Amino acid sequence: MVCSAHPRRPGLTEPLNLIVTLQPRAGCLPDVVSTLTTLAQASRQEAGCLRYDVAVGKELVYLFEAWTDRQALAAHEKEAHFVLGVAALNRLCESQRVEFVEWQGPG
Repeated sequence: MVCSAHPRRPGLTEPLNLIVTLQPRAGCLPDVVSTLTTLAQASRQEAGCLRYDVAVGKELVYLFEAWTDRQALAAHEKEAHFVLGVAALNRLCESQRVEFVEWQGPG
């Protein structure tokens, strides 16, 4: 399930950054990309959304998200486009992994 019911992660700083890795089922890559594109367009309009970008590899699809704080992410997870998008992605993907990350400065 994409980004749903995130456990509270002590030690994570705000803004919250997530990388979601999705493995589409055979033949479903175009539908996964289409679903994520629609989800990204709606999510970028939400208060607290700093980044919502989709990247497509040969076999995997990646979603890069940044939210101002936990409240913004929690509100996002209640939006109709999120709920519908997650349901579609659950049908279209073999696996999904959500990871909270902290970007390091330029170096």
